[in-house]
Amino acid sequence: MSNWLKRLLAGVLIVLVIGAVGWYFLVTSYSAELTTENEILVEDYNSNVSNQSNDPLLQFSFSSGEDNLDWSKLTMTLIGDNNRYDCTKSGLTSSISHNGLIQTKLNSDGNSFTIEVNSDSDDFILLSFSDMQQTNDSNYSISFSKTDIILGENVLGYTTEEEFQNVDSIPEGEPTETSDSRLEWYDYDISVHRVIPKEITYIVNDSNIFYKIQFLSYYNSDDDSRFISFIISSIGDIDISAISNENLTKEAHCFISSDNESVWNHDEIISVYENGHDICSSACNLEIEVRYLNQIVKGISQVKVE
Repeated sequence: MSNWLKRLLAGVLIVLVIGAVGWYFLVTSYSAELTTENEILVEDYNSNVSNQSNDPLLQFSFSSGEDNLDWSKLTMTLIGDNNRYDCTKSGLTSSISHNGLIQTKLNSDGNSFTIEVNSDSDDFILLSFSDMQQTNDSNYSISFSKTDIILGENVLGYTTEEEFQNVDSIPEGEPTETSDSRLEWYDYDISVHRVIPKEITYIVNDSNIFYKIQFLSYYNSDDDSRFISFIISSIGDIDISAISNENLTKEAHCFISSDNESVWNHDEIISVYENGHDICSSACNLEIEVRYLNQIVKGISQVKVE
């Protein structure tokens, strides 16, 4: 083999190795884009706690950031002595958070749910919108397998580029989404080998109740793939039956006091109170977990309540 051909092959090999190393670095160092730049500041309420079950506990604000966070996309949990306490504005939370391969959590607004589906299966995982739980009923609402998402046989849908929180009406015209084909809900970014949800909202009709859905991620909090998460809420004045079902919801351990019904303003101080549960009867340490669009919000994660 001539010297020039050897040099050419060596050069090609070097380029391929450099490219492979660069691609591997991009994939392994990938960090999901933050759902908000806000950082949380948490402080003791400065009111002595007691053995009562309605004590004020904490005050929350933002130390930085200018995003107004929608309550429909936010969850808040206090953790103390290995117990988890959900806090919501409505005073209600989910009584069943994990059912088989589906985890369901009522969001802070008390009207919407965040759902995570373990779709790592060749068999489709079936979900019913009536109770926001896994089902084996043939009259299911939506199904999941790996990246495939297909509506139930009697469910029809539309898509809109309107943001989730702004969708409050039913589209006109013929539905564009049926059970005949999978939802085109994501884009694939080959440069980092990631499934990225499209910035669209689905509007679906199940038994004459309209729901809006926004897909959030294909990865769980440990960055494992095939964990599809989304938020869902009804449209209009119709309440989701899962919210009014006493077997599916219960009184939250703590409630959030805010001046705004729909958003937590970036310059607003909110308060958290016990809600019929004695979380701290004396001085205690609490861990704080606030998620927005199912991603933990940065900031103070622990505080002492006195």
